[in-house]
Amino acid sequence: MSDDKRPEPAHMNQRASVPSRMSIPNLISGLRILTIPFLFYTAWTNKTDGFLVIFCGLLLMALADGFLARRLKQETELGAELDSWGVFATYLVVPLCALMLWPDLVRREASFVMAVVGFYFVPATLGLLKYNRLTSYHTWSSKASSIFLGGAALILFTEGPAWPFRIATPLLILSGIEEIFMTAILPQWRANVPSLWHAMAIEREKVEHALEESEKKYRTILANIEDGYFEVDLAGNLTFFNPILCRYLGYSKDELLGKNNREFMSKEQAKTAYETFNKVFRTGKTQWAQDWEFIRKDGTRGFFEATVTLIRDDKGNPLGFRCFGRDTSERKKAEQELRQHQEQLYQAGKMVALGTLVSGVAHDINNPNNFIMLNIPLLKEAWEGAMPILEEYYEENGDFIVGGMNFSEMRERIPKLFAGLMDGSQRIQQIVDDLKNFVRKGSRNMTESVDINQVIRSAVSLVSPMIKKSTHRFSITYGENLPLLTGNFHRLEQVIINLIQNACQALPDRRRGVEISTFYDRQDHRITIKIKDQGIGIPRESLPHITSTFFSTKFESGGLGLGLSISTQIIEEHGGRINFSSELDKGTTVVVLLPVDPLKKTAKEVSK
Repeated sequence: MSDDKRPEPAHMNQRASVPSRMSIPNLISGLRILTIPFLFYTAWTNKTDGFLVIFCGLLLMALADGFLARRLKQETELGAELDSWGVFATYLVVPLCALMLWPDLVRREASFVMAVVGFYFVPATLGLLKYNRLTSYHTWSSKASSIFLGGAALILFTEGPAWPFRIATPLLILSGIEEIFMTAILPQWRANVPSLWHAMAIEREKVEHALEESEKKYRTILANIEDGYFEVDLAGNLTFFNPILCRYLGYSKDELLGKNNREFMSKEQAKTAYETFNKVFRTGKTQWAQDWEFIRKDGTRGFFEATVTLIRDDKGNPLGFRCFGRDTSERKKAEQELRQHQEQLYQAGKMVALGTLVSGVAHDINNPNNFIMLNIPLLKEAWEGAMPILEEYYEENGDFIVGGMNFSEMRERIPKLFAGLMDGSQRIQQIVDDLKNFVRKGSRNMTESVDINQVIRSAVSLVSPMIKKSTHRFSITYGENLPLLTGNFHRLEQVIINLIQNACQALPDRRRGVEISTFYDRQDHRITIKIKDQGIGIPRESLPHITSTFFSTKFESGGLGLGLSISTQIIEEHGGRINFSSELDKGTTVVVLLPVDPLKKTAKEVSK
C-alpha cells in the first residue's frame, strides 16, 4: 500500500463508503483467479468447447467486476489487486492454452501474440520491481484494449477473421507504453489511475502540496524567529514580512502590507537603500546592509542591519528582494554612549592636565610680571626726575626730538604710557590669580560669606576673551546692597562660568547679546541671578534632560554633558535651585535662586 496518506481526488479513486473485503466485485475477482486452472485443464485435455465456454465466462466476469465496483462504489485496493492478478493469470495462461489447442493459428499470429504478451508483461514486471506488487492502474486504455483484445481473441478462436485481433494488438501496445510512463512517474503504488494525465496530475498535486507544506513551515519559522524578515517587489513594496518587523516599525500587519520601504526612511537613507538593492539586482550577490536608519510610526528613529538577497522565479527572472536582519538601535545607542564616555574621560584627563599646566604657567608669568610691576615705578620716578632738566632745555632751545618723538608730545604721552603699563601688569596679575584660584582644589567648606556680585566679577574676568569673541552686546546689572550668602565662593564661581560659556556658545553671531543681572528678593529672602541670552534656544524635547549627567546637545563641538549637571548639584548644595526656560531662535533664560540669611550683612556693611 502507498505510504502517501493524502486523500486522492474523487475522479481518481472512488472508494466505497464502507470498504469490505467480501464485496461482490472482490468475490468476482477471486472467482476469476480460481477459474484459471480449469481453463488450463480444458486446454490440457484438448476440450475446445469447454475452453471457449470458460473463456467467455472470464470475459463476462471481467466486465461485471469493473462495472459492479463502479456502480456499487466498492472500488478498493484489495479489489484492484485481485483484478490485476486475474488479468495477469489470464495473459499468462490463455496464450499457452491457445498454443496447445490451435498451434498453427498461434504460429501464424506469432508476432501479434508476442507483442501482446510482451507489452503486458513488461509494464507488469516493472511494477513488481518498483512497487513489489502488480500495477493496478486500470487505465481507460487498458480496459478498452483488454475488452477489444478478449473479443478479438474469441473471434479468432472460433475460426473468425484475424484482423480484429491485429487491430486490438496496437491498442494494447499503446496501453502498455502508457503504463510504463506512469510507473516511471509515480514513486509509490497507486490503484485506479485512469490515464497518464491523471498520474501526472497526482504528482503535480503532490509536489504542490509539498511546496505548500514547505512554505507553511517556512512561514511559521519566520513568524517565530527573533529577527526581522521582509520581502519587497522590484519597486520596493512590501509583499511579505514577519511580526517582528511590525514590532520594529510600530505598525500593524494591515497597515504595513503594500507600503513602500522608502516610507520608513529619510531621503538620504532611501538613496543608500536604492544603491544596495540595485547592486544586488545587477550582480545577483547578497549584500550586507549595515546601520540603515528607519523611521517608526511614532516618528522616532532606529537602526537596522540586514542581508539583502535577490528573489528569482523558476526561470531565473528577478522578482524582488528578501531582507533578513535585526534592530540594532539599542546596540547603536550603547556604542554611542560608550564613545561619549570615553571622550568624556579623555576630556576629563585634559582638564586635569590643564589644571597642572595653568598652575605652572601662572608661576612662570608671575615672575616676569612682578619684574615689570617693580620697575615701572622706578622708571616713572626717573622720568619725573629728568623732567625739570628737559623742560628747561625746551624753554631755552625750543622743541627737540627724543626717541623719534617731539618732546612737547612725549611729555604728555609718557605718563599715560606708564599708567597703561601699570594697569596692564595689574590686569595680568589679576587674571593669573583668578586662574590659580579656579584650578585650585576647591574647598568643601560651605560656611564662607560670599558676595555674589564679586563671584560674577571674577567669573566674567576669567571668560572675558570668550565674551569679546562671541558678542558685542554683553551687559551686567549688579544688584545693590545684596546680603552675603553662606556657601563656597569657588564652587559658585564655577557655576557662573559654565552658564556664561553656555550663553556665549548659543549665540549664532556677535550681534546677539547676553544679559546678566542680580537682585535680592526681600520677601522670599533669596538672591536671584538671571542670565539671559539671545541664542538659538534649546529644543522642547531636550529641555527636561539638560541637567542629566552626560546629556549634551554639543557633543560634536566638544560638550561633555557635565557642566549643567555639576552646576545644578552645586546650587542644590547651597539650598537653591536652577530654572531654565527657552524658545527656539529666541534664546534661553537661566534663573539661579539662592537662599540667604536675612540677618546677614551686605558686602558694603562688612567693608565698613
